[in-house]
Amino acid sequence: MSDCRFSLCNPATRQYARLPVPPGFVPLGMYSRSPTGEYRLLLYKFSTGPAPDAQGGSYVLVLGSGQPPRSIGCPDARELAFSLSFLFRGGLHWHKEQNERIVVFDTTTELFRHMRVPVVSRCTNLFEMDGMLGVSSFNYAAATIDIWMAQDYTSEVWCNKYHIELPVAKLTTRFGRFNTHGFGVVASSDGHLLMLLKFSDWLLQVDMDGKLVASFHCKGLAYTRFWLKQTLVSHTFFPALERYVVNAKPFI
Repeated sequence: MSDCRFSLCNPATRQYARLPVPPGFVPLGMYSRSPTGEYRLLLYKFSTGPAPDAQGGSYVLVLGSGQPPRSIGCPDARELAFSLSFLFRGGLHWHKEQNERIVVFDTTTELFRHMRVPVVSRCTNLFEMDGMLGVSSFNYAAATIDIWMAQDYTSEVWCNKYHIELPVAKLTTRFGRFNTHGFGVVASSDGHLLMLLKFSDWLLQVDMDGKLVASFHCKGLAYTRFWLKQTLVSHTFFPALERYVVNAKPFI
């Protein structure tokens, strides 16, 4: 995102283009729709007045089609605006803080539904491990992380799989003030979980035993919770987008 505009890039093929998001819309997520393989944006339009065409709601935009966004209703998706979505089993998932439900958007039927979730603290993350959906919950006061896994995704059965105690006092002495909002959980390639914690100018990796694995000095750098999965596939929708370039700025 730059200057209130959204862009799309593939770091592997070095393709870059401006996303055709009309004014008044915000992206909720991006997905490949089965079985066509089309890449689509799920958008939310904010209400601008009482007129029917000014009402808020959810829209779908097919990348590279040149067509305007198509309304799919669901005005209560406003709560998802500016929240990160997590793609799992063909659905975009959101968990709002202090909410006992997960909102799921089925990318095939393009319909919303709700999914039960354990009662967790206000700081949570969604992730995938061993083919299962997981929710991590950070307790500020106790400096602990609880890991919940959906043992049966269809029946919405959850289990509390891990309880991790973080050595916050020890890490603060070495790396500076703990940023309680700089928290994330990722599954490593060997099937283990890593906690990502922000301390002052440092980003730390901590394992499931609460032990420090690695530290990265990142003063002045912003970081995201996205996991980069590279692909050399050259998507056909790129050339149809505004300001499409290859091997140009911002890559050089």
